[in-house]
Amino acid sequence: MRVQKSKTGKGEIIVHTYASKLKNLYFPLPPLHEQKAIATFLDEKTAQIDRAVAQNERLMDLLRERQQIVVQNAVTRGLDPDVEMKDSGEDWIGEVPKHWEVVRNATIFQERKDPGENGLPILTVSIHSAVSKEELKEAENIRGKIRIEDKSNYKRVYPKDIVYNMMRAWQGAIGNVPTDGLVSPAYVTAFPKKKLNSSFLEHLFRTSLFIEEMNRFSKGIADFRKRLYWQEFKNLNAVLPPLSEQSAIVAHIEAQATKTEKAISLLEQQNKRLKEYKAVLIDRAVTGKINITDHVSPISE
Repeated sequence: MRVQKSKTGKGEIIVHTYASKLKNLYFPLPPLHEQKAIATFLDEKTAQIDRAVAQNERLMDLLRERQQIVVQNAVTRGLDPDVEMKDSGEDWIGEVPKHWEVVRNATIFQERKDPGENGLPILTVSIHSAVSKEELKEAENIRGKIRIEDKSNYKRVYPKDIVYNMMRAWQGAIGNVPTDGLVSPAYVTAFPKKKLNSSFLEHLFRTSLFIEEMNRFSKGIADFRKRLYWQEFKNLNAVLPPLSEQSAIVAHIEAQATKTEKAISLLEQQNKRLKEYKAVLIDRAVTGKINITDHVSPISE
């Protein structure tokens, strides 16, 4: 049927099959009792497949939620469950290990305003994946055609800088710069004033707790008009363990993230195979290539 439709369809990018052509297509039509048997069989088997796919999707959501909890606990409570705690003085943080500092961002960061330079990649900040490692290709960048030609209008950034999109900070568009590059004039850039692990700060700043703080201090009467300026960001508080502990926490988070990503990847592959099996099953059932009464699905409840 698909082959016939493709042969009679018109158009290069969007192919249309018109009624005048559709009425001349041929398809197999079994007796009515067989049609009902096939429909009943497919309803049952595809429902089983759909439930299996939905269950895998729920598992993936749970894995992502668990990873967020792992990160949030690690950057606010550390890795030692028996460590002595203290009140941080911040409602959004709660208690933190007694030997950790609670500091204003202004004490550990300074705003960077270096002009851009030619030859460097233009990096982006995403609410999903923080700062990009390289410049997006033209096909991937919907704003590629309206880039500013003069690179000096961009901001120069360096590895370990923290960059955020002032218009989307309230959604979590913040991260640690992984490579030399340029960023949009709409971004705010901060560089460490003391030795610290910027990846630790990225994990802290991308927790739902800190994102809510950025949202609270953003200026604007509506979400699409909100801006988090440097003046507000520098007055937000951060928790800061000793440098060695920052690195240990980052290593722990990354190890757990690798396990989570592997588990999610396996579930995505399972869902892909299930959907492919569903399509094949429907095709073979409606074309008489399988005996409905003898066929047993490999999907079990």
